[in-house]
Amino acid sequence: MSDYTMDKNMRRRAGFFVAAVFCLCLLLPARGEAKVRAPKMQCHAYAVMDAGSGEILFGQDENKMIYPASTAKLMTAIVCIENGNVNKKIKTKSEIINGTTYGTYCLGLPSGVKFTFKDLLSMCLVASAADATDSLAAGVFGSKEACVEAMNAKCAEMGLTQTSFDNPVGSDIGAGFDKTYSTAAEMAEICRYAMTIPEIRSAVAKSHYDTSNGLVSCNTTNWFLRGMASYDEDEYTIIGSKSGTTNAAGDVFIATAVDDEGHEVICAYFGNVSKESTFSSIRKLLDYTFKKYENGKLQLTSGNYDVRCSDDLGDVYDEYADLGCYPSAKDGLFHPQRAVTRTELAKMLRGVNDLADNAVLDVFEEGNSRGNVTVSRLASLVQELFPEYLTEEEVQEALNGCSGIEELSEEEKEAYALFLKNGLSSDDSCRNAKQILTRKQALLIADKISDYQVRYYASHPEFLTGDMQLPAPEEGAQVTYPELSHGNMNALAGFNKKWMEYLTNQIIRTAEEGA
Repeated sequence: MSDYTMDKNMRRRAGFFVAAVFCLCLLLPARGEAKVRAPKMQCHAYAVMDAGSGEILFGQDENKMIYPASTAKLMTAIVCIENGNVNKKIKTKSEIINGTTYGTYCLGLPSGVKFTFKDLLSMCLVASAADATDSLAAGVFGSKEACVEAMNAKCAEMGLTQTSFDNPVGSDIGAGFDKTYSTAAEMAEICRYAMTIPEIRSAVAKSHYDTSNGLVSCNTTNWFLRGMASYDEDEYTIIGSKSGTTNAAGDVFIATAVDDEGHEVICAYFGNVSKESTFSSIRKLLDYTFKKYENGKLQLTSGNYDVRCSDDLGDVYDEYADLGCYPSAKDGLFHPQRAVTRTELAKMLRGVNDLADNAVLDVFEEGNSRGNVTVSRLASLVQELFPEYLTEEEVQEALNGCSGIEELSEEEKEAYALFLKNGLSSDDSCRNAKQILTRKQALLIADKISDYQVRYYASHPEFLTGDMQLPAPEEGAQVTYPELSHGNMNALAGFNKKWMEYLTNQIIRTAEEGA
């Protein structure tokens, strides 16, 4: 073969893979992209986030460095709650109260007096009092410095690479603290996390607070809650969050708003010239966001603040939050321990596993839309969606030690055995065939099914068409994938998110090897 022919074939092959990657990129859901035009505002930066998914909907210089001012107290509150005893009483100390940063707002707390954890937290978040914040930080960690270490450790844990703190109250370069900084996008993420913690969520929603010992009364710095700034309460409700002011930061505020459908939006706004203009600008941005949602110009997801950052469900929840496939409740809760209904499960499977317009799911849902779902019923559904069979010996082996199987038919036992053998259980309770599934279990299983789909299609190429050969997920195996071209965009319809991402990575790797 001549050098010219080889070069021509290589160019043709590379061109095919470029086209394939282009097609896949169009089919994959685009996260993090602005869905609408970002209004130009007179500020250092702002970010508007869909709290349900964590996606930045739009913003202005949202990744540019800003000074967070007292919005930093959200992180102080997070680490104090996660590391302290919320039922504890903390005695104020003169060296802490008198050692707050010069120029910060203080309530003039007396020294040597015991306040409850809730009292100090509320004075920190409601009134933005530096003496209460420092007292809380030192009371939980023993020193303000130890609290700062915890704050930065939490930033690292959350993957916030552009955020740093060197004091608990948000003092910045103007007061000699040059290691307190962030971005609008990352402060929105901190607020999103903070608003999943009931103690914080409750505190920032208060317009006024009286300490339990009756010594201190304070008002919120949130002008929306005090009635000093108006907004369209028929469209949404502002449920709190945090303000701040320094010379370097300007006037800042992070607002959290929720509509009647339970959609939460966070607006992190930094650096206007006055409180009036700050709150007015935030109102305009929130009006704009909810109006665009009503007009179908952008997507909002259910708030579900009880699970979106949880240790056992948060990562899985975030993986699919932008697909709009979760149950929605006006109270903003996912209710993970609530029994999942057929309709809710079908909605999850249609989204997580890209099974829209699936006749099997239609029949399953129509049978009893509000009915509960047992493990064995879901197992039968999975077998209908992805036909597979076992020998009698394999069934017996898989069901060894399981309960609730006495009344199952032979077909149901096989489906249940396949479910267990393929590792689709969310936990040990799934070894009871009669176990009624919760929403949490349903989501974890849907996630496992998305991995199972990848393995299933790799081992069942008869369900695929086309002539493109690529390495399958199993080591050393080969499988036929759909032929991709600009005129064949629907070839991959029905492939879930993980499968599409896997294909994209394989195509790019193969293209690089053939270049």
